[in-house]
Amino acid sequence: MKELEQFDALFEKHPNIAILNINNCCDDIKNKLQQIVDDIGGSFTNKELEDIDEKRFRLKAREFEYAVVCDTLQNLENQERFMDQIYHCLENSGQVIVISKKENMDISQLMEMLEKYDFRAANSIDIFDKYNLVMGKKMHMWGNGL
Repeated sequence: MKELEQFDALFEKHPNIAILNINNCCDDIKNKLQQIVDDIGGSFTNKELEDIDEKRFRLKAREFEYAVVCDTLQNLENQERFMDQIYHCLENSGQVIVISKKENMDISQLMEMLEKYDFRAANSIDIFDKYNLVMGKKMHMWGNGL
């Protein structure tokens, strides 16, 4: 429970918050995100990895303030296209949170990936025992943030 309380603290809570979750068997995180938006009247969109068709995966531009990608990246054939869609769906100054099982991707790989796809101010946060967590920010006028 303490891990989820610390995870909860990563979000700047305000009415109408919009969070996207791409979930791959991280139900505790999904439930915590749902609780966050329910408590403040925001919107929550959850997409299960098993239901995503990578070739047809599209998200609306600037729809979300946060995109949480849970233990997903190692299962994708086209990581670049997927991350482009995540970047595209975030508002300017929106944040991506990537969570990966420690045995799947290490922190340096996750940090490099965020940098590669133009997320700035990347940092890792040690919250979970079994997962690595990194955050990055979409910055207006940096990289693809035009």
